[in-house]
Amino acid sequence: MMALANGIVTAFEDFLNDPAGVLSGDAANTDRRMASDDDLADPALAYLSDSALPDPGKGCIIGVIDDGIPFVHQCFTLPGHVSRMASVWMQDARFRPGVGDDLPSGAEWRGAELSALLAGAASGETRNEDAIYRLTGAVDLTRPGPPSGAFETGHGAAVAPLAAGFDPADPQARNHPVIAVCLPPRIIADSMGVLAPVPILTGMLFIIHRARRLCRFIEARRGLSTGDVRLPVVINLSLGLTAGPRDGSTLLERFMDAVSATQAADLGPVQFVLPMGNHRQSRLRARLRRGQQVGWRLPPDDTTINAIEIWGPPHDHPPKGALQVTLTLPGHAPATTAFTLPWQFSVLSDGKGMPLARAYYTPHLLPDGRWRDGIAVIATPTCPERLGEPFAPPGEWRVEIAGSHGDAIYDVTAQRDEVIRGFRRGARQSWFRDPAYRSHTEAGFPILTDAQNGGDPLVIRKGTVNSYATGSRTLRAGAIYRHTEQDTAYGALLNDGQPGDCLAPVDRSVNSDSMIVRGRGSGSFALASGTSLAAPQLARWLAVQLSGGAALEGRQAIRNQAQQQFGTQGQPPILPLAAHFRDF
Repeated sequence: MMALANGIVTAFEDFLNDPAGVLSGDAANTDRRMASDDDLADPALAYLSDSALPDPGKGCIIGVIDDGIPFVHQCFTLPGHVSRMASVWMQDARFRPGVGDDLPSGAEWRGAELSALLAGAASGETRNEDAIYRLTGAVDLTRPGPPSGAFETGHGAAVAPLAAGFDPADPQARNHPVIAVCLPPRIIADSMGVLAPVPILTGMLFIIHRARRLCRFIEARRGLSTGDVRLPVVINLSLGLTAGPRDGSTLLERFMDAVSATQAADLGPVQFVLPMGNHRQSRLRARLRRGQQVGWRLPPDDTTINAIEIWGPPHDHPPKGALQVTLTLPGHAPATTAFTLPWQFSVLSDGKGMPLARAYYTPHLLPDGRWRDGIAVIATPTCPERLGEPFAPPGEWRVEIAGSHGDAIYDVTAQRDEVIRGFRRGARQSWFRDPAYRSHTEAGFPILTDAQNGGDPLVIRKGTVNSYATGSRTLRAGAIYRHTEQDTAYGALLNDGQPGDCLAPVDRSVNSDSMIVRGRGSGSFALASGTSLAAPQLARWLAVQLSGGAALEGRQAIRNQAQQQFGTQGQPPILPLAAHFRDF
C-alpha cells in the first residue's frame, strides 16, 4: 500500500510539474492553495442550485473522464434551465482563479454558476450554448493545440450523455448529479497513451474529492449532520491501451482497485467502468516461448513511432536480465539485447550509426512482491518528417524471445498507433503476422475466436482486453449487435474468452456498425461505434441500481444483479439500450 501511495504522490507531482509539456503555458495554477470549507456557504462556489439537489438517500454521483464533454447540453439539465453538472474541470483550459484554487491547472465551473449561464442563454443575455463554451474556456481557438472542445461530434460528446444524460423531465435525473473531467487535447491525440495515466489519475482524484464535498454541501443545504449523506459514485473512463502487462499491476489499476475496495466514512462506494477495447481482430497480441519468433509488420509512410512490449512470467527473484529479445530487421542481421540491470536500454543502429530502434529493460514489481521482466521496443518512424532524420525500414521485422526452448509463456503486445479523428495525421498501425492466424473463413466471414481459428497460432484474440481494465474490481463493458445480441467482432476478449463482464447494445448489425449518439449541441447527433459506447451504458445502469439502494459489493455481485434482471444465465448479461436518441 505504501508503494501505491508513493506512486500516486509521484504521479501527482508529475502532473504539477508537467515535464512532458502536456498542458498549455497559461493553464498552470502558479499559486495553489489548500481546499477549504468555503464551498459549503459561499454562493459563488455552490455545487448545485437548491432545485437540483438530489435525494440524500437515493442519489448516485456519475463521474465522466473524457475529452470535449458538452457540460451544458440539455441532457445535463433539469426543468427551468438548471444544471445537474455539479462540477466540470477542464484540465488544459486557461487557469481560472477563484473556483478551483486547489487545482494544479485549468478551469473549474460548478453547477450553480452553470445554471446562471443557462438561464442567461434562455433569456437572450447569452447567445447560445456555444457562447457558454467560449466563455468558460472549453472552446478557445486562440490557444495552441487541437480545439477538441469545438468538435461537434467529439468522443466525450458521445460518451457523457450515454453515461449521465437524462431528459430534463425524467424523475431520475435529479438524483444523478454529474462531475466531469475534460482531459488535455494532447492526451487524446496520443493514441499510444504514454502520457495519459497521470492526467487520468488526477481526474479520478478530483472526482472523488468533489464527490465528498458535494455530499457535505447537500448536508449543509438540507440541515443534516456530517456523514449523513454518503452518495455512491460511478466513474466512467471510456479510454484504453492495447499494450501493457495486463495483470492489474499498473498504478492506475491498483488505484482503482484500492478505491473500490475501501469503504470511506464520508462517501458511498466508488465503482469504475471501462470499455473492453476494440482490437480483437487487429493482431496486436501474441504469445511466444523462448526460441519462437513472430513477424512484426511496420507500414511505410508512418511519421510516428511504433512500439511493442514483451512481458515475461512472474518470478520471485529481483530482475537480473533473464529476458532478452532478438530483432531481425529487413536487410539486417539479427541483433540481441544484452541487459544485465533494470532500466538499461539498447540502441539498434544501421551501418551509418543512425538509430533504427531502441529497447528498454522495464521490469515490473507486482503487488504480491514478485517481479515480471519486461522489454519495450520502440521503432523510429518509417517516414522521416525532415531530411536527414533516421527512419526505420518498413516491412516485416522478426521478434524472437532469445534463448533455448522452454515452457514459459511471454506476452508480446503492439501499442495502438492510429489517427484520432480531429487530431494530427500520419500514424499507421503496426501489427503481428503469423501464417497460422486466419482472419476470415473461406466463405468470407470473420473468425471470432482462437478456437474457431484452429491450429496453434502465435497471434491470439484472447486477452486483448483494454490494458487499463485488468484489475480485480473494475467493470469491463463489451458491445453487442442490437439485432442479434451477439458480441461484436471487434470487441476485445478477456483471458477466459468472455467479451466482458456485462454487454451493452452498440452497433445495429454486422452491416450497420454504428449507433446514434448525441453531438455537442443540444439536439445534434452523430453516428459512432465501439466499446467506448458500451461502458457508459453499463455505468448508467449501475448508477440507477446504486441509487435504488442495491448493495453490490464486487464485480461478481454486479454481474449477478444484471443476470437476475435480464435473465441471461451462463453468459455475460446483456443490458437494454440505455438511452434511445430522442426524436425531434
